[in-house]
Amino acid sequence: MRVGVSGKVLRRNVGGNTSYTQTLYTSLAPLGIEYEALVPPGDGLGGAARQLAYAVADGLVWPARPGRADLLHFPADTGALIGSRAPIAATVHGVEDAPVPGVARALWKHTWMARVGRLTRVADAVITVSHHSAGEISRVFDVPAARLHVIPHGLDAGRFHPQDDGDGALLGPLALPDRFVLYLGNLDPRKNVTALAEATGLLGVPLVVAGGGFLGSGPVERVLAEAPHARYLGQVPRELVAPLMRAATVFAFPSGHEGFGMPVLEAMACGTPVVTSDRAALPEVAGDAAVLVSDLDARGLAAPLESILSDDRAAAELRARGVARAALFSWEESARRHAEVFTSLVEGGGAGV
Repeated sequence: MRVGVSGKVLRRNVGGNTSYTQTLYTSLAPLGIEYEALVPPGDGLGGAARQLAYAVADGLVWPARPGRADLLHFPADTGALIGSRAPIAATVHGVEDAPVPGVARALWKHTWMARVGRLTRVADAVITVSHHSAGEISRVFDVPAARLHVIPHGLDAGRFHPQDDGDGALLGPLALPDRFVLYLGNLDPRKNVTALAEATGLLGVPLVVAGGGFLGSGPVERVLAEAPHARYLGQVPRELVAPLMRAATVFAFPSGHEGFGMPVLEAMACGTPVVTSDRAALPEVAGDAAVLVSDLDARGLAAPLESILSDDRAAAELRARGVARAALFSWEESARRHAEVFTSLVEGGGAGV
């Protein structure tokens, strides 16, 4: 089977969606599924120009001219605006329909929701990564259960594991403190990194933040720049992600909404105690292997962080639970279930509407 895949996140690292797409297709190859990255002429551009090039190509060009592809796959929430003679699979990672602050973010969110909604209507199958996200997609876009498939992410156990051999050489140039709280993810304000900076400040513990900016993240970046105990590394190379997680004393991910929450799973696999929120899909992923927090302000985050930082026994128990929990997620199983959906679409000759 040959799948045409939008190159939008394959060709440029945007975080979780890139990891999902790259790892999925590596895992699909042994199952006889090959892919072709669909790349428009504007792929090499930056910013809004690249986004527009992909909006046009993904939305109209590839569906109208799927070429040799047996199936089109849009793996990052947006994509086709029209149907195609080739079946269309869409992966929608999550849908938060709550209002957002600021005119620019509100306009972006409105446009994004409209594009996601259109893709869910023309797709023959909508894949999502958690039961929580499936409920959101069904409620917001009225996608029938027959077209909605819950396939959790897998875990790259070759990268995310507790063994830290070689980490020292990679992390040495960063001169990290011996004990620190780590946040790794983008700086979307809904991730509550500002509250985390305040919480770690109250405790007097260093905070290390790794991840790219986001629309509206300017105030978050200023807080990190002005906090003497915080260090912002920006977007880090792929090879540093797991070593940073292993080196952290606690991994904190106080996000207000996640369709899955891959960093939580990866940190647990690395044997690092995790504090995360009790919102959206995060409890579904973490199970009983992380500390779930309801109150996401500074004091609400400080208490569970302190309980782990000051109690070696509690930290060790969380490490053991986290490694066991993470072992339940595999990319081989995720790929097998994607292959079942793709094969069903190709053999059934599905077409968008």
